[in-house]
Amino acid sequence: MRICYIIDFFVPHYQGGGERRLYEIAKRMVKKGHDVDVLCMKIKNVPDYENIDGINVYHIGPTIKNPPYRSPLDFLKFIIAVFKWLMKNRYDVVDAQAFIPLVPASLCYIFRIQKNVIGTIHDVSQKKDKSQWLYYGNIAYFIEKFLYKLPFKKIITVSNIIKNILNEQYGIPNNKIYVVYNGVDLNLIDSIKVEDVDTNSIIFVGRLIPHKHVDDLIKAVSLIVKDIPEVKLKIIGDGIVRGELETLVKELKLENNVKFFGKLDDYKDVIREIKKSEVLVLPSTREGFGMVLVEANACYKPVIAYKSGGVIEVIDNNCNGFLMEERNIYELSEKIKFLLKNKNIAKEMGKCGRKKVERMFVWDRVVEEIEKVYKVHQN
Repeated sequence: MRICYIIDFFVPHYQGGGERRLYEIAKRMVKKGHDVDVLCMKIKNVPDYENIDGINVYHIGPTIKNPPYRSPLDFLKFIIAVFKWLMKNRYDVVDAQAFIPLVPASLCYIFRIQKNVIGTIHDVSQKKDKSQWLYYGNIAYFIEKFLYKLPFKKIITVSNIIKNILNEQYGIPNNKIYVVYNGVDLNLIDSIKVEDVDTNSIIFVGRLIPHKHVDDLIKAVSLIVKDIPEVKLKIIGDGIVRGELETLVKELKLENNVKFFGKLDDYKDVIREIKKSEVLVLPSTREGFGMVLVEANACYKPVIAYKSGGVIEVIDNNCNGFLMEERNIYELSEKIKFLLKNKNIAKEMGKCGRKKVERMFVWDRVVEEIEKVYKVHQN
């Protein structure tokens, strides 16, 4: 098959969860003999064409100086550039990654320029999450509702929770939605070695944006430190609330307990830090899947997260980690303390997580499932 993927940015120039996911899928599609193109925005000082592991990567449209930050005009220019590209080039499958790439792909489907067009949706905004409204503005939900109701042959999403929301809130028929979980590369993860684990260490990996609620985790550490003075929190990632979080650390006098690593560009460095930690915590109130939880479990690490979105499909409570009610800082601190003090139980939970990853969340299985969707799509 000749496959075209559309996404805002692509690795190695930007390595968010969606970008890493597409890279892992695309390179395996190439190995299976498919001809794969990726369309993404231009980035300053990056060539317009790259061949990455056999993937033809075309940077088109506006030139972005500092990904992922883009203006509405950048979005419009990209939409036009992609539409023009799809008018000139025919594909067996066009797979647009939410959310802006959905627009030109759907237009090509409406006008029958491309016959087999799929929309891949990783996450949805939810009205109940007030922090999400503050970050994106009140119009976010309505923009998504418009985009996600655009016509596509099929929709792929990453969890049953998101499938249910798309059906119940956006009116997309269930028979058009296919659930394909995210995965990890176990061979790569296993190849990354560390000498020692940092005792009593907690790690957060993700964007520093309001709905991730890293402030809850910092406040939980302020409670833990009374019982475990040497506790360490590693925060990997960057975002618009980093300044607020650094101020909170100073106010709580946790400068010796909390370290901001910023964004680590090398994925291996992220995995290395996870392996050196004892527990990973994701206090987010909005997650389509929770990729970092799978990555931690793949490293034999237990995880703790709020009962949010697709997270409940990753964590089996009391097996590979703990699920807990949102925004309960005291309970969060108690769960973390329990794992730090009961290292044998934490180790067994990590083993349970690894087994689940091997069974459900590996990229080769993911690609097989997506291939099936494409073939149904073609028929």
